[in-house]
Amino acid sequence: MNLQSKFLTFHKAVLLSNTDENAILREKRDAVLQRLRDRGLRFASFNQGSYSMGTGVQPVKADYDIDVGIVFTGVRPDDPLAAKRKVRDAVEGHTTRIEWLRHCIRVQYIKAHEPVYHVDLAVYWEDEWSRLVLAVGKEGSSGPHKYWEPADPKGFLDRVARHGSGESAAQFRRVVRYLKRWKDVHFPVEGNAAPIGVGLTVAGLSRFQPVCGFAPRTEADYDDLAATRAFVDNMRSGFQYVSHDGELAQRLVAAFPVQPHKDVFRKMTNQQMQEFRARLGALSDALQDAQRTQTTQALVRAFGADFPR
Repeated sequence: MNLQSKFLTFHKAVLLSNTDENAILREKRDAVLQRLRDRGLRFASFNQGSYSMGTGVQPVKADYDIDVGIVFTGVRPDDPLAAKRKVRDAVEGHTTRIEWLRHCIRVQYIKAHEPVYHVDLAVYWEDEWSRLVLAVGKEGSSGPHKYWEPADPKGFLDRVARHGSGESAAQFRRVVRYLKRWKDVHFPVEGNAAPIGVGLTVAGLSRFQPVCGFAPRTEADYDDLAATRAFVDNMRSGFQYVSHDGELAQRLVAAFPVQPHKDVFRKMTNQQMQEFRARLGALSDALQDAQRTQTTQALVRAFGADFPR
C-alpha cells in the first residue's frame, strides 16, 4: 500500500483552500471591512492566522473563521478598550451576534440558529516606527487585565513563510494540517483543553523536519507519515518540568518567535497538558503501527473518517 498517496488524498480532503467556503470567508471579511469604512473608520488591514499562513483546515466541530488585523495610526488612546469599542460599535448590528473577546472583536454569522462563519478583528495601533501594539482586554476589564501588548503579527507570518522552501515547505504545512485535524477529532472545541492551532504551527517551526527520499521532486517523493511521527515524537520529548500555576509540572513550552514571545500553550492547565502529552503518545503509537503494518486502520482512528481506508 502506498501510504503517501493516502496522506495526500487525506490532505486534499481537509485542506481549506480556494473552496466555496474560502470564497465566502473572503466575502464576509470584505463586508465587515466595508462596514467599518462606512462608519467612518480609517485603518489599514491585513489577513492573519491560518488563512494567511496556508495552514487552515476544514472545521469538524466548529465554524469557518478568518482573522483580520485592523491597524490604526495617529495619537493612540491610553485605554486599549476605547480602540476596541470603536470597532465593536461600528460593526454592531452587522450581524445578530457580535462578541467582545480578550484579543479581538468577533463578528459571528448565524444560519438556522447555528454559527457558520466568523470574522475575528484584532485591533492594533501602529507608531511612527511601524511597530504594532495589540489592544488586549474584555469589555469592562480594568487594571492589569487591559493593556496594549507589543506584537509583530506580520513578522510571524514572514517566519512561517520562510520556513523551508519548495516541497519541504509544503510538507511542513501538510503535517501541521494533519495535526490540526487530529486535534479537532480528539479534543473539545470549547475552553483550553485543546492545543491551539497556532501553537502547533509554532512548535513546528523548531520541531518539524522534512522527510523525503533521495533527490525529491514532487510531494509523492516525501514521506508524510514519517515526518508526522518525527514531529509528534519531537513534541513529546520536548516536555519538561516547569513551574506553572504554582506547581511543578511537565509541560511543552513553545515561545512565540516574535513579540510578545509568550508560551503559546500557557492557557492549558497542568491537567490539560498531561492529557495533551498522553494523546500525543497515543498518536505516536498509531503512526508507528501504520509504519509497521503499512495499513490505514490506525490512521483512520487517529485522524478521523476523512482518512482513506
